Amino acid sequence: SRETQYLTMASETDDKQSLQNDWVLWEHKQSGSKNPNQWKENMSEIAHFNTVEDFWRYFNHIPSPSEVFFDGECRKKVGGKVVEEFSLFKKGIEPEWGDPMNAQGGEWFCRQYFDADVLDLYWQNLVLAVVGETLEDTLNQSKDVVNGIRVVDKSRNYPTYKLEIWFNARLHDEEVKEKLLAIVTDGQGSNRKTLPKFEWKDHC
Repeated sequence: SRETQYLTMASETDDKQSLQNDWVLWEHKQSGSKNPNQWKENMSEIAHFNTVEDFWRYFNHIPSPSEVFFDGECRKKVGGKVVEEFSLFKKGIEPEWGDPMNAQGGEWFCRQYFDADVLDLYWQNLVLAVVGETLEDTLNQSKDVVNGIRVVDKSRNYPTYKLEIWFNARLHDEEVKEKLLAIVTDGQGSNRKTLPKFEWKDHC
């Protein structure tokens, strides 16, 4: 549960508990244009946090992906525009391939349909894993390799979603994929009819 994760990230004191990194949450709204510059103009920072308390303050009030993404019937609007993506990246790294910290690495991604509750669970698991550094600990590399994560609404006439985990190094081996799968599906229980089919993509 979120509360259990909270206790693993902080001790019970009145002082704010610092996270290992500063994080920025980005929102990407539909631009209606394929122009990459216009895409960037529709990207905005909606939260910045570096403590456990501030993380929960934001996370508990930001819509989950299923609340704003296409569900097969309608596209919801936030502030008059359709939200297509949420990105959570370390401060100083923008969620685009051209950022120097992303350019030499790559991403594990899956692109498919998930039930609403499963989509939200997967996104929550990824958020907690990067903010709480459990993903870094699980991968056990010689340096920090995680840059950020994204959840993207790729729907056209049928709801399709994309989960992405971005790295500053090339980590395209099966062991990494299996560790990611275990983290993402944690808590899914018996509802495992659809599992993420992760693939690797280089950024350069």
